[in-house]
Amino acid sequence: MQPETQVELTSTEQEIFRIRFSSEGGIQILSEEVCRQLGQLLKVVAKRPPRILVFEATGRTFLAGAELRELAALDRRAARRYSRRGQKLFRKIAELPCLTVAAIHAPCAGGGCEMSLACDFRFLADTARIGLPEVTLGIIPGWGGAARALRVLGPVAARRLILSGELLPAAEALQIGLADAVFPAAEFPAAVDARLKRLLRCAPGAVASAKRFLSEGHHLDLTDLLVEESRLFGRCYAGDEPAEGIAAFLNKRDAVWPTLEAKRNPPEKGADESAESVES
Repeated sequence: MQPETQVELTSTEQEIFRIRFSSEGGIQILSEEVCRQLGQLLKVVAKRPPRILVFEATGRTFLAGAELRELAALDRRAARRYSRRGQKLFRKIAELPCLTVAAIHAPCAGGGCEMSLACDFRFLADTARIGLPEVTLGIIPGWGGAARALRVLGPVAARRLILSGELLPAAEALQIGLADAVFPAAEFPAAVDARLKRLLRCAPGAVASAKRFLSEGHHLDLTDLLVEESRLFGRCYAGDEPAEGIAAFLNKRDAVWPTLEAKRNPPEKGADESAESVES
C-alpha cells in the first residue's frame, strides 16, 4: 500500500507561506483525506493571507494525482460529487488574494497538474514532466483541470495536453504556457527563491485587485471590462500603496508595503463608481 501523503503548512517569514507535500515513499497522492487536510490549511491561509503561497513537495514526484482506488470505487453520481469537491478545493486556491506558486521539481500528473493550473505561476525543474493523463484511465480531468487548461492555455494547447494523456517535458510545458519558468534541477530551490524575491516587489493590494480583474474579466465584454479596470484602478488609491510605490521608484529604494491583512476589507463599490462609464 502506498504510504499516506503528508501535507503541512510552514512559514519562514510573514511574507511567504509554504504548503508542502511529502511521503515516506516519495510519491505524493491526492487522496480524499489529503484533500480534506489541504482544504483546512487553505482556510488558515485565507484568514491571514501571506504575500506569496508556495506549493512544493519532496521525493520522486511533485504530485502523482488522485488515489486510483478511490476513482475505481465511484459510480456516476459519486463521480459528480467527487468532481465538485475537487473543483471547490482548487477554487479556494484560485480565489486567494495573494500570489500562488506551484514549485514543481518532479513529475506532476492528473490532480497535481489540475492544482497547479489553479495557481498564478508554475515553476518547473528542467527534469520535471507535467500533464493530464486522465484519458488513459477512461476519464477526463474533473477537478477543474480541463476547464482551466482551456482558459489558461487556449484550445490548441489544451487539446495537446488533455487528448494526448502525456506528461509533457518541462521545455514543452514552457512553450505552450503551462510553465512560467524552467530552472536547472540542481539549482531549482535557489532559483525559485530568487524568483519569489522578485515577486515580493509587487504591492499586495494591487496584486489582489489585478487577480480579481483577471478572474472576472472573462465574463465581461470590452466596454464593461474597461469600466471594471477604471474602478479597480481608482480603488488602488483608497490605500497608501500608490504613494509608497511611486516614492520608492523616484527615490531608488525598495518599497515597504502594508500587509495584505490590512487590505482585506477595501471599500466596496459605491453608487458613484457603478454609475461611471468609459465614455465619461
